[in-house]
Amino acid sequence: MIIKNLDSFCIVNKIKEHKQNKDKLLKFIDDMPKSSFKSHREDVNKTDWNLPKETKRDYLEFFYDMITPYMDTMKDEMYCDNWQINNGWYQQYTGDNEHKWHNHPGTNFSNVYFLEMPEKQMQTQFYNLLTKTIVTFDLEEGDLLTFPAHLLHRSDKINSIKRKTIISFNSDFKDVRL
Repeated sequence: MIIKNLDSFCIVNKIKEHKQNKDKLLKFIDDMPKSSFKSHREDVNKTDWNLPKETKRDYLEFFYDMITPYMDTMKDEMYCDNWQINNGWYQQYTGDNEHKWHNHPGTNFSNVYFLEMPEKQMQTQFYNLLTKTIVTFDLEEGDLLTFPAHLLHRSDKINSIKRKTIISFNSDFKDVRL
């Protein structure tokens, strides 16, 4: 097997509405039913990933409205006419919570919005298969990170009493016009 390097990209959007909407989003999430998720791949304190699809998710409706202009800009930068979100969920990590190396099959892009990230080491990490190294970016709370869904990534162990909250979603940019 020959592996060829093909440069790719990640996009970081600084969500300018973050400060004014953070508390409202956290309140929506606090009002969600308590549901944790634990498997051999992840240990998440609170999430709606495993709740029934018909569960009302007010935070997602509010969040999607907030990020629509950013998604429109990314769509244009990728020479696409349309975009769609396939699913969305939140995750809250505390203590020794983690989400081990994984990818997101069946979608083009994965997205992570850092709603609460009080410490830099709480950011998403990537694994470079060519160099066998861990890669991080200079991310901060309020950033929306968009990356190809096939990239291996993780949320390493939190090891903190502080809480990390993310809203994650999978998306497709389609109808290429280039």
